[in-house]
Amino acid sequence: MTGFAGQKGTAQLASDREEWLLGHFPASIVYAAKTLDRDYEPPEECVPEARVKISFGGVTAALWILGEKLQTGLAVDLRAVPIRQETVEICEELDLDPYELRGDGAWLIAVKDAEEAVLRCRILGIPAVKIGETTADTARVLTCGEIVRYLERA
Repeated sequence: MTGFAGQKGTAQLASDREEWLLGHFPASIVYAAKTLDRDYEPPEECVPEARVKISFGGVTAALWILGEKLQTGLAVDLRAVPIRQETVEICEELDLDPYELRGDGAWLIAVKDAEEAVLRCRILGIPAVKIGETTADTARVLTCGEIVRYLERA
């Protein structure tokens, strides 16, 4: 994954509800949240088997789409999904799921060599991390420590 979960939604919330958020958070958090509207498109050198731009429905919707494109199952560790602290704080205050928050500018890519793709992205200043793997079965499993849940169609 490149970019951050919920980055576009966070920036949009910070702009649309700036005055309200400033009453609940330090200005530095609100203003940092407003700058999360960036595009972290993976470089051409990554040569993905499939790629999905995270948008409406967030990371979870994009994971479903990726699984459909690849016709595989997925094993994803939600603790590995990059998420900014501003997103966590704002989503907690507004009772929103950051993994379902709009994430335009972030991407999911499926590649044969994740470590190489992550390295290529980071060399170019693109935040990237391996969040999971494809599986031979059709289950799309999300784990968070001991908690296991199955991804459902968005």
